Amino acid sequence: MSLPRQIAVALIAFGLILLAISHYHYGLAAQSGLLLGIVPLLFAGLLLGRTGLWLTVAVYFAILVIGSWADLRHGVAGVSTFGDALSGLVQPTMGYAIVALILDRLIWKSDISRRRSHDLALLCRQLELEMQEKERSQAQLIHSQRMDALGKLAGNVAHDFNNLLSVILGYAGQRDPPTHDGSAAKARMTRIVAATRRGKQLTDKLLTLARVNAPKRETFDANGALGDLLPMIESMFGARISVTMALCEPPAWVRMDYAEFEAAVLNLAKNAGDAIAGNGTFRIESEIGGSEVRLRFADDGCGMPPDVAARIFEPFFTTKPPTQGTGIGLAVVYRTIVESDGRIEVDSTPGQGTCFSLHLPLRETPAYAIAVANVSAV
Repeated sequence: MSLPRQIAVALIAFGLILLAISHYHYGLAAQSGLLLGIVPLLFAGLLLGRTGLWLTVAVYFAILVIGSWADLRHGVAGVSTFGDALSGLVQPTMGYAIVALILDRLIWKSDISRRRSHDLALLCRQLELEMQEKERSQAQLIHSQRMDALGKLAGNVAHDFNNLLSVILGYAGQRDPPTHDGSAAKARMTRIVAATRRGKQLTDKLLTLARVNAPKRETFDANGALGDLLPMIESMFGARISVTMALCEPPAWVRMDYAEFEAAVLNLAKNAGDAIAGNGTFRIESEIGGSEVRLRFADDGCGMPPDVAARIFEPFFTTKPPTQGTGIGLAVVYRTIVESDGRIEVDSTPGQGTCFSLHLPLRETPAYAIAVANVSAV
């Protein structure tokens, strides 16, 4: 028994002893107007529970019997026989019994509520642990899926990286007549550096996928980014596919990861190159309509039937041979656009080509662009 419980038992026992002495000396009738007997019952019910309550009731009933016997012994008025003493005992006994029953019901309800609260706390804790375990399992599953995608993406990236190396080798192998200013060599070196940076970005994307890093979002001009990509797209296509570009006059400010935007455009260009069997055209357009930027990438290749066009954004869905594609490229493009609060649409007809439309929110002009414009105006 704990120390607080021992103290409660001692106090209740002390009170009952005082009541017994009082009833023994003065009798029951002399204390009929006093309600001191309720105090031990209240303390016993609150501190000792139902068992302590009814033990206290039993002891107090014995004290009432002692008081009745004292009335009979002292010859109190109205108590001359055993029947009179018994009659006087009934009323306080019934009163304290009712009080005890009420306390017992209250304690019983309180115990039920306490047990339910305890059970509810245990369930909440168990649910919290299960949710944490589920989150850990989900994170592990997502990471496993990304690592699986990384393995499947490696072949496709290797193919793209070979294209970059071809661009670098093509520019490095060109031989022009020497000039005094070396402008031709400088232009080739600039393109070699640009292609090398694109190759580094491809490897960085693999590392990003493996580390599950958050994208670095920034506000930039989609028209400027497309213009920077034009030489690389033309080199990737070669002479058999002509690239035309019709960009809107005002800057098309979008907010997303710049490297992901470039990777998405290159992926769409690569798919267009694969869809064009011989000579063809790849067209890039941009326009601003209301609060969005619309980018279109169209080719005049083989096109797709409706059932294929409906599934092209599914991960690992592809109609290409295993050596040409993994089905992950357009899924990554779709994820990139959607995570940037945009949407992507496809319009394709067999034998007439395919057009991808990217709809991105138009962002406000960034502070650095405003500063550059003010300097230029001065």
